Amino acid sequence: MSGKLERPRVGVSLLVVKGAAVLLGRRLGSHGTGEWGTPGGHQELGEAYEETAIRELGEECGDELLITTPRFLCVTNLTQYVESSGRHYTDVAFVSHWLGGSPILMEPKKCAEWKWHSIWGPLPDPAFGAVPNMLEAYRTGRPYFA
Repeated sequence: MSGKLERPRVGVSLLVVKGAAVLLGRRLGSHGTGEWGTPGGHQELGEAYEETAIRELGEECGDELLITTPRFLCVTNLTQYVESSGRHYTDVAFVSHWLGGSPILMEPKKCAEWKWHSIWGPLPDPAFGAVPNMLEAYRTGRPYFA
């Protein structure tokens, strides 16, 4: 197998919306290094999608960031990292609205910083693969991206 996956994995991501802004972090390590992405990660065996989104948010941003119950947003067939890292994901994205608290940098080896970015302005460059799809889905209601 030479270190590469033979089939896609399931990734779950969470778009946290605060007014007209979304929470994005600058990724470190793994795939997408230097790109701005949402909280998220691998789904664990037996875990519901919403549970994954909430767990990943807590692991990456701390438990003091309060959100509404996550709801389904879109699915992305995320293939752009296959050649560079052998990573292919089916990304199942959810959206929640911010209720209070501030993100805390819980995993400094995986994320350099968390910032709020305008949902209507240009995305920070570069953006992680699924982020443009998530924002388009939020704005338009379109649930799937190839």
